Amino acid sequence: MKVFRARYLLPIDAPLVDDGALLVAGGRILAAGSHHDLAAAHPGVAVVDFGDAVILPPMVNAHTHLELTNFPQWAQMAGEALVPDDFVDWILQLVRVRRTVGSEAVRASLFEGLWDSLAAGTGAVGDILTTLAATSVYAQSPMQGRIFCEVLGVEASSVEARLAEVARCLAHSPAPGLSWGLSPHAPYTLNRETLGQARAFAGEHCLALAMHWAETAEEVEFLATASGPLERLYAAAGWKLPANPPTSPPASGDCGGLLIHAAHLKEAEIDDIARAGLGVVLCPRSNSRFGEARAPLKALRRAGVPLALGTDSRASSPSLSIWAELAFARAWFAGDLDPVSWLAIATTGGAAALGLSGRMGRLASGLEASFQVIGVPDGATPATLVEALCAEGHRAPPQALFLNGECACRGPACCL
Repeated sequence: MKVFRARYLLPIDAPLVDDGALLVAGGRILAAGSHHDLAAAHPGVAVVDFGDAVILPPMVNAHTHLELTNFPQWAQMAGEALVPDDFVDWILQLVRVRRTVGSEAVRASLFEGLWDSLAAGTGAVGDILTTLAATSVYAQSPMQGRIFCEVLGVEASSVEARLAEVARCLAHSPAPGLSWGLSPHAPYTLNRETLGQARAFAGEHCLALAMHWAETAEEVEFLATASGPLERLYAAAGWKLPANPPTSPPASGDCGGLLIHAAHLKEAEIDDIARAGLGVVLCPRSNSRFGEARAPLKALRRAGVPLALGTDSRASSPSLSIWAELAFARAWFAGDLDPVSWLAIATTGGAAALGLSGRMGRLASGLEASFQVIGVPDGATPATLVEALCAEGHRAPPQALFLNGECACRGPACCL
């Protein structure tokens, strides 16, 4: 049994606690409250005092592509260091660069992404895995969350073969804290038949789905007309243009489902998405990179659609820090949500999106002892703390990150 103490305890779904503490044993939270009360009830228990800091749940990166963490270096080595402003040019560059990289480099990139995320206070990810041979890398990390195996294609035979590969992965969990999901990539890289194959496979194996949806104006045009700039992607892939592109996202069923980006959702679609039980992962830095519209945040909230935050990949975003994503989102969607709601989206919302609500995302008795410790921003008071964290928390990396009661930081300096 051990007590973790700091100037503030921020449970997210409960009021801020001054001189707060967690009582932890066996990797779980036994109690959360004031240090005075916990010390009185449990005299003699060892105390870890973080001082002028805040204890709060880990960040959750509900959408990322960690195997692309080293993409900027790959692009530079391939002579393509400039990132195109055009979305289709960017996809084509991504494909060209990725083909220059071997399997060991991908594994190293995934490894770096996992540890960079932990160092930024992220305790859970919704990671899209394209390179199934890199699966064993996850076992080296204490990261929590869900790994979505990517599927794409407009030929039923190729999708069937890919799903057979995914089925072999399902025989083993990627890591103790990680589960499997399936990612039908996007409506412009599938058709109704191949998306139906993916949906049927997910239903058979009870896999949560994650799908890029309404990401760009080019996607909207392509789905409406089967033409436009995305034709260049089909030409590069040697695919025939689909006569039947998907026009609606797959419902979540009993196993969960996420739409990624949703920047171009129409108002009329939002109620349907809510009824289908789908959550939305916002990736504002990635969307802004290509000058895309902002997701209809207020309408999503009114409809009760669950929201989370994701960094997307290092191919389109400057970092894997959800703290940085949170600060950007707060400014980009200026005035749409208050700081308390944004911080909840980055923690509790992300945990719910990945099926982790019963394990983490809040600090309460019975949940896993998963939390991060971050310094109190200069000048912050109890009344301004959450707003200061949203604006400034990303500027200083967390002092510590604990998952299941164990230090999950990369280096020994912050392990206690």
